[in-house]
Amino acid sequence: MERKALNYLNLTLVTLLLTLTLFSCKQQASEVESGKAPNKVEALKQEVMGIHDKIMPRIGTLMHLKKQLNKKAAQLDTTRETDKRQAAALQLAIKDLEQADEAMMQWMRTYEDPDLAEGQAKALEYLALKKKEILTVKEQMESSETAAKSLLSSK
Repeated sequence: MERKALNYLNLTLVTLLLTLTLFSCKQQASEVESGKAPNKVEALKQEVMGIHDKIMPRIGTLMHLKKQLNKKAAQLDTTRETDKRQAAALQLAIKDLEQADEAMMQWMRTYEDPDLAEGQAKALEYLALKKKEILTVKEQMESSETAAKSLLSSK
């Protein structure tokens, strides 16, 4: 008799746990399908995209600077030692601008909205990585822009 009661209790607990698990999964899937992303994920996504949106328009500035550096390099007399050094510095700055541009393009090619079906923790981890990457791109763009402007303002 006691064994039957224990089996009944176990069966009841298992049924209750299965019901709760299924309800929980259905609710999470429902949130994903309805587009209601967890607030933390959405907030981090907005932060990452905000950084991108702020620096993306500066790609045009980088390409304009590259054009100006190329023009300045073409005007140098590379038979003179000082012009050779300046030409090398200009070429390095051009390369840095190109790398900053490519870093942004690469970031955009690899960015995808996080898959909430894989869980909030995975989405937050992915977005934290993309934030770190876009901040690196931002730093690369800023430093190459500063260096290019400095070379253009020097004689």
